[in-house]
Amino acid sequence: MDIRTDLGNHMPATRRALYGQTADLRNRLQQLGDHDNQMLDELHKLRRMVENLERSQRERKAYYLIAEAGFPNYGDELIAREWLRYLAWLHPETPVIMDCMHAGSAAALLYGQHPQLTVVDTVARLSVENVHVDKSDNLSAEPVQPIADHILRALDDDGMAAQVAAGIRLIQRSMRGMHVLGGGYLNSMWPANLARLAAPLWAASHGLPAMVTGTGILPLEDKDLDFVRQVVDAVQLFSCRDALSAQALGTDADNVRVAPDDCFVNGLEGVYHRDPASLPDVMVCVQNDLVDGKQSVVDTMVRTLQAWGVEPGARVGVVECIPYEVGDVLAAVAQAGWTPVLFPMQLLLEDGFPAREGQRWLSTRYHPHLLAAAVGASGSYMVVKPGYYDVKHDAVLRMGSHWTPIAIGADVIPEPGQGFADVSKRFVYRDQIRADAAVLYGR
Repeated sequence: MDIRTDLGNHMPATRRALYGQTADLRNRLQQLGDHDNQMLDELHKLRRMVENLERSQRERKAYYLIAEAGFPNYGDELIAREWLRYLAWLHPETPVIMDCMHAGSAAALLYGQHPQLTVVDTVARLSVENVHVDKSDNLSAEPVQPIADHILRALDDDGMAAQVAAGIRLIQRSMRGMHVLGGGYLNSMWPANLARLAAPLWAASHGLPAMVTGTGILPLEDKDLDFVRQVVDAVQLFSCRDALSAQALGTDADNVRVAPDDCFVNGLEGVYHRDPASLPDVMVCVQNDLVDGKQSVVDTMVRTLQAWGVEPGARVGVVECIPYEVGDVLAAVAQAGWTPVLFPMQLLLEDGFPAREGQRWLSTRYHPHLLAAAVGASGSYMVVKPGYYDVKHDAVLRMGSHWTPIAIGADVIPEPGQGFADVSKRFVYRDQIRADAAVLYGR
């Protein structure tokens, strides 16, 4: 077939047919153009949506948490984690800013606990980077009010503390409410720590909701009482984990109450060891800080385990709440003929707290006593700093423990007392804490 015949076969038979096909092509081109315009419109809309979401993210107000995470000390890390887990469940899209002294360490320890977490040290630094702390020869004797006043002035005028101006502006511009987490770090032994309560006082004075939960405020000296009462009067909630702390406030205000420890905010779910059957039957937690006469404490520990009839060679778990604090405890356990099993602080967080029903415990520390007793373990406790740790252990007894006290240096050693009679009590405490916290977080 020649080319002329071939073209003839593909050409329209009439001029009308040619115009028809041309019009069809033009229509298709117009449709494609319209489609492209629609796609461009959709792209512009998507771009605007992304920009609006990004702007909304920047402008969203954050919950601002004051904490003592990052040192690290197991109890403080536990409380911070549990509140973040609760907020991740209740308000996963709401930013959370946590303010603590050791922000870098805390950021690592708390990584992944809340999807919108930022860790800063603004208020913590304001509490220690000031003339009142710098010039003091005996900080524990200083009144809290001048330090608190410095924090209040700096939060209104970031030029007074330009090193943390960015953090101050977060507080001024991006905070929806403030929450001071519980623990034993706010008292007259550490006035700079106690001065952090100036932050919720500032928040309340600027019309923002603020609360203090699960705090152990003792020892609280007369020199600091007026300041703490100012805070109590300003915030929506001021709960204490022990009755003596609440009594020391000297007020019957409706916003003051005795509450469970903050660690119960999620009912301790996910807190305990993943393999309880592998844990030793005997556990000790003997601290190295805030102790006068450490050797006497260690000797009392050994005599206690001997009085309890712990068999030679038996495994004895040694719990570390602050890194490097239990070297002499490990040595004493081994020297007495038992097999020490170390549970370092980091693994308490990663693997869970090593307590289960059927164990016997001896603890100087508060949270190990509380967590072990709450799961049904029996035990005894020693008070290493009267006026501070006796208040803590009494709080655990109020919450449900029946552990027996052992005096340091005692010759007569009691049998371990029972843990919580009702191990489901932790869920009652969970509901109580969440109901109280609804003044800030809702339900």
